[in-house]
Amino acid sequence: MTTPAFLVRLMAHHSLSARVMLGPEDREAYSFANDLRKATLEGRLRAVWTHPANELAAAKVGKGGKVVVPVGVAIARALGLITGTSDYLFHWHSGGCAMEFKSKTGRLTQGQKDYRDWCDLARVPFHVVRSADEGMDLLRGYGVLTA
Repeated sequence: MTTPAFLVRLMAHHSLSARVMLGPEDREAYSFANDLRKATLEGRLRAVWTHPANELAAAKVGKGGKVVVPVGVAIARALGLITGTSDYLFHWHSGGCAMEFKSKTGRLTQGQKDYRDWCDLARVPFHVVRSADEGMDLLRGYGVLTA
């Protein structure tokens, strides 16, 4: 089966510079994203996925300790950016799930706990994941990832 051109475009990624230093949580999430890209292009993942980049929408502390909310962040929040949204969201024909990556000792923030509780209320599976392998195993368990 030939991979559709739109998927090739959507999965396009340039490796991070060797100078970029990732922490343990980001290293695992980056490995997971690369595994997802590969499985998507190979046709082994029967789900749509994304990483909502909440970390890009943080307020900044300006001069004198004043909190500054950049215009782009204010717009994103106004359009529905939800604090605490999980790192990965998956949708498939019969359901979906949310996955939050944490290091071996990492804990959920209050916003992430609130998002988890919202998922529970809506009966959307929410998972704290501590490794790329664990995330891939969950997708296999849902039957949306083969091999």
